[in-house]
Amino acid sequence: MELVCESLGFKGKGICKVHGTGFVVMCDRALPGELFLGCVTRRKGSYAERHKASQTKIKTLTPHRDLVEAPCEYASYCGGCKAQNLSYEAQLRAKDEQVHELITHVGRFSDNSPGLETVLKAIVPCDIQF
Repeated sequence: MELVCESLGFKGKGICKVHGTGFVVMCDRALPGELFLGCVTRRKGSYAERHKASQTKIKTLTPHRDLVEAPCEYASYCGGCKAQNLSYEAQLRAKDEQVHELITHVGRFSDNSPGLETVLKAIVPCDIQF
């Protein structure tokens, strides 16, 4: 099926939607903005995920704009660093979005909450990326 990755979620899984339907699929190695063909191997009620038996995407139709060569030769099949093929700057943006999502949805703060800007600081990048 055709999937669109919208964001990165827990443990680096891509939060994807079936193109044209909005059905959510959690997918390993999917990057935000990618359009690709994938195979769903497990459905869990209101969402589905691609399980380890089919970790690779079938075919990327539109790659992520910040796609880079992973610095580790084992990154494509090891599983420890699922976003190494995403530029470091894009990884920082994704982490910033994840923290903002947790604060606003799980913590139930709004963007207009007083003092939120003092709690949500910019992510400090590491000098040594990998």
